Amino acid sequence: MDPNALHNQIEEIRTLMWERLRIRGRDLGHQVRKAGRLLPKRQRRDGAFLAQAAVLVRNPKLARMVDESRVQRAYDDMVAFLKTVDPKDRAKGKLLGILGVIAFNLLLIFAVGVWYLWSRGLV
Repeated sequence: MDPNALHNQIEEIRTLMWERLRIRGRDLGHQVRKAGRLLPKRQRRDGAFLAQAAVLVRNPKLARMVDESRVQRAYDDMVAFLKTVDPKDRAKGKLLGILGVIAFNLLLIFAVGVWYLWSRGLV
């Protein structure tokens, strides 16, 4: 396995994780751990495998342990998933979630206020 090719693949995945998920880290392993449930189980497993492969490839004797076909499959799966993530849609979903919580709380406060006025006989 060529260490430079693997390094380039990992850098592309790290860039996509920053652009699409806004997750930083000092290496791919930290980014995958920080992503947590933002990544499906298969992509978390592939990311951890790629991070481990990057460590093994640094040593020439251990580099032979790395399965190139699995590295390519993991890379392809990660890139395919990360390219489907839309950062604008994620931001819109977060905003709508926050607005939903605020609306629910306002309705709850209104209902408690009406109940209080009703129980005191003012309504």
